[in-house]
This record gives sequence, C-alpha cells and structure tokens, in this order.
Amino acid sequence: MANRAYYGLQNHMKPRNISRNIKTLLYKTLIRPVLTYGAETWVLSKQDEHHLSIFERKILRRIYGPVTDGGRWRIRTNQELYQLCGESDIVIFCKLSRLIWAGHVIRQDDDDLSRRVLLSEPGGKRPRGRPRLHWKDGVKEDAAKLACGNWTVFALNREGWRKLLKEIEANPGL
Repeated sequence: MANRAYYGLQNHMKPRNISRNIKTLLYKTLIRPVLTYGAETWVLSKQDEHHLSIFERKILRRIYGPVTDGGRWRIRTNQELYQLCGESDIVIFCKLSRLIWAGHVIRQDDDDLSRRVLLSEPGGKRPRGRPRLHWKDGVKEDAAKLACGNWTVFALNREGWRKLLKEIEANPGL
C-alpha cells in the first residue's frame, strides 16, 4: 500500500520546481503513515527491517537526488539522506512506536484484554524447529538496549517512560 501511495505521488516527487521540503513533507505525512500503519504490533525480523529501510531510502533518494563531488555525480550515502531528512530511520520509528504501545498496554487495567494477552504465558508444547518471534520478546530486547532492566516497572511511570522515549527519539541509539 505504501508503494501504491508513493507511485500515486510520482507527479509531485519528480518535478524539480517543487521544493525538497514539500516533497519531504509529502513523504512524512502521506507515505510514511501508510507504511507504518499498525507498526506498534509488528514482530520485526531482520529481513523486515531491511525491506523497510530499502523502501524508505528509495523514496529519500528520489527526493534528494544525486550530488556532484569533484565534478562527478555520485549517489548520496544513507547517512547523508537521514541528515537531510531530519528524522531517524523507519526501523527506529517502528521500534519506538512499539515501545509507546507497550507502555500504554502495561498501564491498562488488569481486566483489559490486551494487557491479559501481554502478560499471559501460553502453555503446551512448542513445535520443532526455531522458536517463532514474539512481540513481547522484541519489546524486551528494545528495552534492554535502553538499559531499563525490568521495562514493565519502568513503563508504569507514564511521565518517566515518555521522557525516556522522547530522549531516544531525539538521539537515536537504539
């Protein structure tokens, strides 16, 4: 769907008389929300993260184009693209969305369905092979990178949790 939104806006992304700021604004307001719809509940594998990053860089390269370097044209590096865009990459955005949602769920009442599902431990025997990725494990991993320790206790303090996530959004080291 995000690809469809992008190609629907091709007439606005190609012309040079439309400023880069307008094109970036179009990306941030019309394409990125379609791309990340429901990202709070995603279980991201490395391959998913890779595909999201590729899609985002494709659009940013269309917006910012190549650059001349010593009389030769070259493609901008990924770091240059993210500096020009002024935001962190799409994977960090998805992980922050997931942490925001996890904090919301953990603060809900004990009888709320989403909280009961989050805190439940499924019984039974797991199938053979590699264990499947779980949303809860992704949240634990992201919180461990933040050095939160027990994230569920930390997330119960709404203001502290929001402050921590705002700091991470400003200085993405996730």
